[in-house]
Formats: sequence, structure tokens, C-alpha cells
Amino acid sequence: MHLWQPRFEAPHRGSFRTAINVCLTTALLSSTVFAFGARAQDAPPLRGAVQENILQTQNNAGASNPGQPGNPANPSAPQADNGIPSRPYEPVSPGALPPDDDSGNLGLFGVPGGTGSPPPGPVDNSGGLNPDSAAAPGESVPVPAERPAARTAPARPGETRANITATASGGEQTDSLATGAIEQNREANPPAERTARDNLPEPAIERRTIRPDPEPFAPLGIRAGTITLRPSISTGLRATTNADGSSDGSSAVLSETRLRARATTDWSRHSAFLDFDGTYDKSISGEEYSAPNAGLRGGFQLDLGERTTVKGEAGYRIRQEDPSAPTTIVGTSNRPLVQELDATFGVRHEFGKFFADVRGNVDHTTYGNAEFSDGSVVSQEDRDNTFASIALRGGFEMSPAIKPFVEVELGKLMYDESLDANGFRRSGPRIGLRGGVELDIAEKLKGELAIGYLRQDIDDPRLAAVDGMSVDGAITWSPQRGTDVSLGLLTRVEGATAPDDSGSVFYEGTLGIKRQVRSNLDVSATLIGSLRDNTDGSGWDKGFGAEIGATYWFNRFVGLDVSARHEFTHSEVESRQTEETSIFMGVTLQR
Repeated sequence: MHLWQPRFEAPHRGSFRTAINVCLTTALLSSTVFAFGARAQDAPPLRGAVQENILQTQNNAGASNPGQPGNPANPSAPQADNGIPSRPYEPVSPGALPPDDDSGNLGLFGVPGGTGSPPPGPVDNSGGLNPDSAAAPGESVPVPAERPAARTAPARPGETRANITATASGGEQTDSLATGAIEQNREANPPAERTARDNLPEPAIERRTIRPDPEPFAPLGIRAGTITLRPSISTGLRATTNADGSSDGSSAVLSETRLRARATTDWSRHSAFLDFDGTYDKSISGEEYSAPNAGLRGGFQLDLGERTTVKGEAGYRIRQEDPSAPTTIVGTSNRPLVQELDATFGVRHEFGKFFADVRGNVDHTTYGNAEFSDGSVVSQEDRDNTFASIALRGGFEMSPAIKPFVEVELGKLMYDESLDANGFRRSGPRIGLRGGVELDIAEKLKGELAIGYLRQDIDDPRLAAVDGMSVDGAITWSPQRGTDVSLGLLTRVEGATAPDDSGSVFYEGTLGIKRQVRSNLDVSATLIGSLRDNTDGSGWDKGFGAEIGATYWFNRFVGLDVSARHEFTHSEVESRQTEETSIFMGVTLQR
């Protein structure tokens, strides 16, 4: 043995066993790695994310070729589940799609699952496995047979109608969508759109609703707090055949101006009003004539509790004396002015179905001087008088719209001078008995009508009493919207100035109709009739008048007025006969 030759020594007994164990473990691990490496060479290489339709296509292809690697040798063995089960497709808005009987077989992306048939449509190879590598080396990839004719299925809301086709290994036709996954093909399967919103927003409480104005040409008025003033003025020309309305009057052209104003309140409980109406005529050509005619009237109503009402009115009027009246002095160069001042106050209380009304009234009348062409003046102060009366009314409520009543009036006529120019005492008591009905049918019919007996006694025994039937009333009727019919009846006792003449009873009735043809066109017609029962033996004086007119409104503030009227009076006394025809045209301004 040479010195350089290595020396081998027997290992220790424990070290030898350890070496054997290491060798056996290494051999076992090597065989395992070799077996897995050989199996890995038979599988196609991974190139990206695996798509569900790729795996289903490969599994179905392997089921039709049992000899290929990766498929069970026994063709009768049950096939495994194709793909991962997924939830059915749900639209964005609940209820957007109708119920689908096959919804339980749809996968996550709307592809039928668990049917064993490949998904329809072309296979996307952009990011998945190459189907050519799924076959063994040297074998061709099987080409699927031509698909049968497509069967049409009902389209869902928000989707286009697609052809439902399928191809199974045994040639069986099944239903499936003809497009790829919904999330991948949004052009063929657009997302469902909302057809209607169920949770619409509520409008604001302060939302303003604009409604058309039912009276677009009515005056707006001037508002000051709780009071509204509605003024208007009319001016124009009137051509008349009898300027002063006397029995010997002549024609003229008059400038006529009329001013009207009405103020009302909108209090929640009580109410008040104030009216003014004035007309002034002045001759431009023809007979010389000028005269005012104006009136002012105001009133209030207080509701004291539910069954007690207090009313009050007061008025003033200035006018010219009627030329056809028997008290007119013949031969004067003017028409004397007459001024009237009146006031009423009443209290009404209801007792269940019954009611009682107490009303007091005071009238004062003054007469102007009569002038003659020679410059002389005749005073008429002996005609100035005051009339005071109290009226008691009681009735019951037949219905809320009809209330019959009876009324008793007791009063006295008192002249400012106890003896007139002829030495007669013309003061005396007055009594009136009336029965009538109050009407209140909402906006259709409103007012009252009374018929009775009126008697005026005279203190001078040389003069007989003046009496007769009394007819009074004021009714407003609206048969339809835009049409108003008004009826006014009046009875009054007129005094006298001639010796042995007690006076007369004067009746007057007015019937007016106003129609709104259009929102900016109003037409009206008025009929006036009068009767005078003279106690001097001159018989009856009969008067009649008719007037028609129209107003065309350009806007709320400016209107055009035209009217025509004719009136006459027939009497046994020639000085009381009058006749007049006139035409008016002018402009009305209102606010």
C-alpha cells in the first residue's frame, strides 16, 4: 500500500442507516416529480384566464372522443358538472324583465348552466386557451357540425330579439342565448333601461298653480289694507232731441261726463261699502243746458253672534226736479235742484225658524229756488220736509232660500214750515202694511219683493188723504253665467203745491238685462215704466223708456261705450208731456 492511496474505513453503524434512509427518500421524491412532469406535458399550456365557455367546449369534445387523454375510459360514467354554478341575471330595476321559466338554468352571465351543451356563439380565444392545443399531437381538432335552424324566443325588455340555438353532442336542439356573456357583449345585450319611475318627487307645498283669469277685463282696483277702491270715469258726446227733458225742450249736443267709484272691504266677519255715482251734462251746441246729477251712499253690516245682525246705510243725492212732475212750476228758466239726505238703521234677530227685524228711517228733502226769464226768483222753502218712520218686520224660514214676512211701517211727514205759501198744513202721519218674501238662492236669485197698502194723512182737513197700493222690491237674477237680470220696484208719495191738491202716488219699475257676450264685450238693455196717480182729477200720467248699449274693452283699463235711448211721458196735462231720443258715444277708463 502506497502512502498516497486514500484509506477507506467502515462507517459507524448508525451513520450507515442514515445514509440509506436519505437515498430512499430521494428516490421516492424523484419518481413523484417525474410522474407529475409527464402528466403536465399532456395538458395544454396556460396562457391567461380560463373562461367558462372554453372549459365546457373542451369537456364536451372529450366526451365525444373517449380515447383522448384527460377523459375517462368508461364512456358510460356520469359526466361532471360543466362550469361553476352561478346566480341568475337580475336587471338594474326590479320588474324591468317579465318572469322567465328558464331563469333557474341561467348562469351568472345569462348562459344556461348544467345542461351539458356548449354555449352558443363563437369562442373568444383572445385571452384563453387555444383549442388546437387541446388535441393530442398529430390529431386534428374536431369541427362541430352545422347548427340547426335557429328558434326565436321572446325578447326581454331592453334587449333585442336574439336567435336561440344550441348544438349538443347527440344533435339535440336546446334553448340558449345566441350571444356571448352579457358583460362581454354589451352591443347585443344592452342594459335594461328604466321605462318609468315609481318614486316620483313630491311637489313643493308652496307650489303656485296658475289658473286662467275668468274675468280678464274686470277692474283690478286700488287696494289699501283691507279696502279696495274701483274707480271709473266715462266721457263722451250725447246728441239729444230734448236737452232739458221738458215739454218744450229743443235739440242739442251735450258733453257728458260720468264718474263712478266703489269701495268695499274684505273683512272676515263684518262688511262695509261706499258708492259714488255722478253725471254732469254741458251743452256744446244747441239749447243751453247744464245740470249735475250725483249720489253718494255708504253702509255697513255687523254680525253680532250667529243670529243677530246690525245694518246701517246713509246717502246723499242732488238732482234736478222732474219736468213732468205735477209739482214743477211752469214757465221757469231753470229746473230747480232737489237735494235728498237719508239714513237707515236696523237690527235683525233670528229665533229658530222665525226672525224679527226692526228698522228706523229718516229722509230729508230740500228744494231749490225757481228762476224766471225776467230775473224773478220764487222760493220753495215751504216744500222742504222731513220724513221719519219705524218699520217692524217678522217672518219665518220656509227654507234657507225662501222666507215669507209681513211688515208694518209707522211714520210721519213733517214740513219745515207748518203752513205753505197757500196756507195749507201739509204735515201728517203715514202708515204702510206690506207682505212679501225674501229670496236667497246662492248666486242665482237674491232680493225681496213686497206688496201692500200705503196711506198718507194730512193735518189740514181741507185736503184728502193720499193712499194706494204699495209695490216695492229689488231682485237680481242670474239665469246663467255672464247674464244678469235686475228688477226694481218703487212706490212713493209726492206732495203738492197747488191749492186743494193733496198730492199723488208715484210708481216706477225698472227691468235691466246685462249680457257678457265675450270676455271683452258687454251688452245691456233697460226698460223703465212709470205711473202717477194724481188726486187733482187729472187722471194717470204714464211714462215709458228704453235704452240699449254696449261696451267694448280694449284691455282692463280702456273701453268704448255706445248707447241709444228713447223715453216719453203721456199726460192729460200738456205741460207734463215729454219726449226725448238721444245717442251717446264715449270712452270709459277704469282701474
